[in-house]
This record gives sequence, structure tokens and C-alpha cells, in this order.
Amino acid sequence: MFIFIDRMTVTGDLADYQRIIGRISEHMAAQPGFRTHRLYRNSKNPLEYVEIAEWENADLHKRATGQPGFREPLGELLKHATVEFATYEQVSGHDAAEVTR
Repeated sequence: MFIFIDRMTVTGDLADYQRIIGRISEHMAAQPGFRTHRLYRNSKNPLEYVEIAEWENADLHKRATGQPGFREPLGELLKHATVEFATYEQVSGHDAAEVTR
């Protein structure tokens, strides 16, 4: 599994940002290897967002990000937000079913 996490701060029009991030999300969800996508807004600062996407592997994610359906809207998005892109690997985790009392 490949996890992609980025932090975005809206610096332009919020409605445009939301429209564009929606376009990108729809494109990515239709790509081979896509698993999940979540977008979170900071409850204390509504201009800060965190996006978490899970992919089957890094190669399929890279292929999806090289397509015009991603690159073109990303260029538009960068006019409305600063983005800190990063990849992560899981080092630990717990699920509710694993907790014993």
C-alpha cells in the first residue's frame, strides 16, 4: 500500500479551491490502483486542509499524477492554495477490533 498525505492552505478563492479539489479527486478515484481518498478541514482554521489518499502502490499513483486529468487541475489549484506534498509509510497502527479489555 502507498499512502499520500498533503497539507493545503487556501490562499485564494475558497469556492474555486473546493471545485478544483473535487475535480482532482474524481479523476484520481477513476484511476487503476486507487483505494481511498479523504479530505479533512482544520476545525480551528477553515482555510487549512489535509488530504490522505491510499493507493495500491507508488507506481500506479505516479502514473495517475502524470495524466492531464490531474496535472491541469493541479496547476489551477496552486493558484488558490499552497500545498505541501509528502509520501508516508505506516510504522504502526491499531484498529478498534484489536483492542482488548
